[in-house]
Amino acid sequence: MKHLLFPIFILLYFTSFSQNSGTDNTILPHRLFDFWLGEWDVFTNDELVGHNTISLLQNGNLLQENWVSEKENFTGTSYSFYNEKIDKWQQIWIDKNGNNLLLKGNFDNGKMVLSSSTDSNMGEDQSLHRISWIVMPNGDVKQIWESTIDDGEIWSIQFEGVYKKKK
Repeated sequence: MKHLLFPIFILLYFTSFSQNSGTDNTILPHRLFDFWLGEWDVFTNDELVGHNTISLLQNGNLLQENWVSEKENFTGTSYSFYNEKIDKWQQIWIDKNGNNLLLKGNFDNGKMVLSSSTDSNMGEDQSLHRISWIVMPNGDVKQIWESTIDDGEIWSIQFEGVYKKKK
């Protein structure tokens, strides 16, 4: 009986080890934007420019952003989700004036990068937009929003801010 239990024990040990290895350090694709969750004060050049709240909805499958500008009467909301069918993150941003951005992209090398095509209603008719969220070592998040009207030859920064968690 001892000779039979030992091989079974070894088999179970290696089976459980192989199932656990790799999953502990792997983040599921629909969790890759979770670094942006929370309540934030947003700064440009050390000046407070706005407040942002990012929440999980729909059983953790949807991020909702609610932006409020500090200085002007401007608000906006975005909804971001991972689309498994196309293996990309998608976001729709709508501001209080009805302007919108329709973005797609992925998380790579410590940052989420989402880009638009010309079907967004923001800026000039042929403008393209690219927004990057970069995870900083201290937990802050840097956001850079760029646009181009010449198919990416020249990009102009529309917004650059650092998100700091509210205390």
